Amino acid sequence: METATNCNMPLLSPLTRTRLHQEIVEQMKDRIIRGDLPPGTRLPPERELAQQLGVNRTTVREALHKLESMGLVEIKHGSGIFVKDFLESGSLELARHMLFLDGKVNVQALRNLQELRRIMVPEISACAAANRSEKDLNELEAVVFASDDASLEERDWRVHNIIARASGNLLFVILLNAFTDLTREAVRRYFAVETNRKRSRKFHRDIYAAIEGGDAAKARKIMAEVMRFAEVQTLKALDSNAGEDQG
Repeated sequence: METATNCNMPLLSPLTRTRLHQEIVEQMKDRIIRGDLPPGTRLPPERELAQQLGVNRTTVREALHKLESMGLVEIKHGSGIFVKDFLESGSLELARHMLFLDGKVNVQALRNLQELRRIMVPEISACAAANRSEKDLNELEAVVFASDDASLEERDWRVHNIIARASGNLLFVILLNAFTDLTREAVRRYFAVETNRKRSRKFHRDIYAAIEGGDAAKARKIMAEVMRFAEVQTLKALDSNAGEDQG
């Protein structure tokens, strides 16, 4: 069995931020996801980690319990702390952390998430068209045709949230909320482009009309098209931003 103490590089870097346990979590998470610490690796004990990082054992213990809740490590009392295979144990909590590696957007993880959205969200829209109530429709209409000062980004979130609730499936709502939280930075960059804002305004009107008419097939098609458009434009915005950072 491999042990992390055999690595040539230090296990972790010196800590600088005030929330020390969170920085330990971020560093360890990055190394596990990158494969620097493969499944089965035995980590140094709490005392050794604390000495290496210059923190107390309580801080290390808090970080390890967080990593355990994310499905990244397993704490076996009396045996040690071991890296788990996150492909077997990971959850939505881990997905949140996988989107960022070394403080930057993990483009591959974002692609994976967008692919999942592209598959699932059109079906949510079809269910909404088939199951929506008058209350759902009234709420959607109020958002789509509102004249308030809400940003288009906020309005878009509300449109998707109402559609998910109108589907009649509570888990759709929860999963969509998770997606929204995970992609917040990518969404911000998407709506910074006028072409994308114009496309979203049209989408809001079109999806409202399909749901109002109870046309599940049309709602599915409209949502699938805007998901494909948004995926391409989001990745383009991220590539552009990455180029600016390198420049």
